[in-house]
Amino acid sequence: MTKGRARMGGKKVTKTRAIVLEILMELLPEKETAAPVKDNLLIRDVLDKYDYMDARDKSFIKRLAEGCVERKITLDYVIGQYSRTGVEKMKPVILNILRMGVYQILYMDAVPDAAVCNEAVNLAVNKGFQGLKGFVNGVLRTISREKEQIVWPSKENMGQYLSVRYSMPVWLVHMWSQRYDEETVEKMLAEFQRPSALTIRLKETLPKWQQEQWKEKAALQGCRVSEHPYLPYAYRLEHVDGVARIYGYEEGMFAIQDISSMLAVELAGIRDGDLVIDVCAAPGGKAMHAAEKTGINGVVDARDISEYKLGLIRENAMRLHPDMLEKDRIKIRIWDAAVLDESMLGKADVVLADLPCSGLGVIGHKADIRYRVTEEQIKDLAALQRQILGTVCRYLKPGGILLYSTCTISEEENEKNAAWILEHLPMEAVPLETIPLETKLRSQLQLLPGIHQSDGFFIAKFRRKQDGC
Repeated sequence: MTKGRARMGGKKVTKTRAIVLEILMELLPEKETAAPVKDNLLIRDVLDKYDYMDARDKSFIKRLAEGCVERKITLDYVIGQYSRTGVEKMKPVILNILRMGVYQILYMDAVPDAAVCNEAVNLAVNKGFQGLKGFVNGVLRTISREKEQIVWPSKENMGQYLSVRYSMPVWLVHMWSQRYDEETVEKMLAEFQRPSALTIRLKETLPKWQQEQWKEKAALQGCRVSEHPYLPYAYRLEHVDGVARIYGYEEGMFAIQDISSMLAVELAGIRDGDLVIDVCAAPGGKAMHAAEKTGINGVVDARDISEYKLGLIRENAMRLHPDMLEKDRIKIRIWDAAVLDESMLGKADVVLADLPCSGLGVIGHKADIRYRVTEEQIKDLAALQRQILGTVCRYLKPGGILLYSTCTISEEENEKNAAWILEHLPMEAVPLETIPLETKLRSQLQLLPGIHQSDGFFIAKFRRKQDGC
């Protein structure tokens, strides 16, 4: 690894670790009430800022910063075992330096433990904590010596065991344990910590020969290409060095989209010529998928709440379906889904309502979600979802389809809202046909990481009755 070094306060420290510490001071603030920062966005912005750095150094920064966020509860547990000072009483800078050190000692074998300890001491000194260098050094060197003898929580207290083992807040472990058995919950938590392959949707409209050509050329670029078992146009890609460099990306041959999102569109039953309204469309994966289904005679009305989000949709549309965008078969507009658009009353064949949610199903991609979401926020989001659902169902023609989905694993936002739809709106449940998975309720599907080959995702399908919403 390139050892770029910076002089700070007289001592030399490796620049990569100094950058990681700066990131963690924003991502893991002193007070839990501090405004949350999304780790994927912050880390991306920092890496963009240091784009001139060696690729290995940037990879190190990304892994260490993401790892410390993902394993925060586990790291704090270990630190607590070897420190007389409780983690809750430590200076935030010292705590984050220790987190960095413990993560490297436990999870990064390529970094010598002695170097980890030395760098941590130098960071402490350069941040003005000369008097705590012995403390930092002692804690890390003891953990290094005894890392094979760490006493972990017993399975007799399954809640604490799962929380520490998989770095998940206890309240989330308890929430899921009330609905699923211990084996299912542990599989789910373990899956959140595994690196996931990139999932793409190859255009269904591509002729067979071109699909085969794409697979061959992507493989020649070093990508490992495998078919996803759920849908014939879905593929997993591994060993990807920049998705924009993959053959066919610039030509719009494929979209980056999780299998769960593809299933939502597939199960909506969109037909050629349909008018589809995607009420919370950013970044545009489902809307572009729907555009393939509606064909040259249909229209996809893709909406979201801000110009930034519209820019993401437009970027996807220009790459994947520039002709449909030019012919106004894909409409992109700013609109708050909770506000009624009277011009669309009773016009839509399909409404895609993939609504704002707690995001607990995508913790594997966005580790910080587990620390940002609260039980109160889940209740507030469920209420917002009901407000939006009561509005957007009015866009449907009699017999039109409402496809409700979220990327979370929360009964409050999922099953309870599906029941609310049936009780309060003139809608009836519709079986999820041609689905490659079994469901307890044929009109609903809760996908679970580690159980299904997808993110955590909820899908429910409804048809508007003849009476209006």
